[in-house]
Amino acid sequence: MRSVFLVFLLVFLPLTLLEANIDLPKGLKGVSIGGLWYLDFKSGEDKEGKDYSGWGITRGYINIKKQITPWFHARVTPDVTRDRDGDVKVRLKYLYGKFYFKNFLFFTNNFIEIGQIHFPWLDFEEHVNPYRCQGTMFQERNHMFNSADQGIAWFGYFGGEMSEKYKEEVNKYYAGRYGSFAFGVYNGSGYHQGEKNTNKALETRITLRPLPNILPGLQFTYFGILGKGNLSNEGENYKEQKVYFPGTDNIATGDPPDWYVNTFFISYQAPAFTITAEYARDKGSQNGFYKGDDGKLYRDERDKRGFSFWGMYRIPWYKKLKVWARYDVWDPNLDSTNDIQRRLITSISHDIYKGVWGCMFLITFEKLWHDNPHYEDEYFGQTVLQLKF
Repeated sequence: MRSVFLVFLLVFLPLTLLEANIDLPKGLKGVSIGGLWYLDFKSGEDKEGKDYSGWGITRGYINIKKQITPWFHARVTPDVTRDRDGDVKVRLKYLYGKFYFKNFLFFTNNFIEIGQIHFPWLDFEEHVNPYRCQGTMFQERNHMFNSADQGIAWFGYFGGEMSEKYKEEVNKYYAGRYGSFAFGVYNGSGYHQGEKNTNKALETRITLRPLPNILPGLQFTYFGILGKGNLSNEGENYKEQKVYFPGTDNIATGDPPDWYVNTFFISYQAPAFTITAEYARDKGSQNGFYKGDDGKLYRDERDKRGFSFWGMYRIPWYKKLKVWARYDVWDPNLDSTNDIQRRLITSISHDIYKGVWGCMFLITFEKLWHDNPHYEDEYFGQTVLQLKF
């Protein structure tokens, strides 16, 4: 009850005051409060061949933003979620200061985030493929990284913005006329765990829109990470499990393993459809370890490769209805021949309010095929209600 009362105070009371035209206290002026919630039902079979079925809360953001000055803003986002044991918990997703600064040369719409901030890649990808409510994006789902970390990053556009017509009919996010960019230095551990070594991750995204007048929806993107996996030099315990060197019973000590990401992404967005193609050539992982077939954790020095195709089509006679599909292929170890994974996702969605960027409902079927003989093929059916305000 205390948590419910706190949510009421944070979200609904300020909105009530605004609607009543009551003069706000100075501390509440410039404050906006919103939410983004994913509420789903899922039923299927896991890789051990076990059936499961249940309702879930996969995202529960409460976004609190404050305009302190025209050039300096702040944000904090607690996230209500369920852990693997089903316990509802609150964790911190974002907490940062945001500095806007003037255009210079070809760089426009510039700002810098400092604190627990956006990852350069996933926020961009999720505003091209807006169905994050169904599940994580391609490389995040394969444990290469997650969507927030502590650090500092510069974001901006190349050469101004696209037209208002394009932003209204196609996509208002990351609408740089000739593309957009992000450069940052991060801990590298992500927001799920603390930093366990002194290495920092250099991360960058460069997106080019080469023909804004002829093919405005066409963009080419490169995203890269240069860092180390989040293991300490003295060996590691992760949730009471030790991390070993592959093929041995020796604790993984010494310099943390390399973590490299190289991603090439092509996208085309139009009022009626969107298509994307993604290729990844990676090494290691953000955590620095992986789980073997024997259930043990091992130092991750593996070379990886994969690709993903995604497309969405808006039904022309009823534009609130969209059909979309995604196909992933992921090879987590190029030195092994029996561990490739293939994933197919098919879905139909219905916009409730403000399209896919607002409230919507979707029905999905997903299947994952394992070449690894230790695992059964996985599948599930899913319904998701996305609420955003």
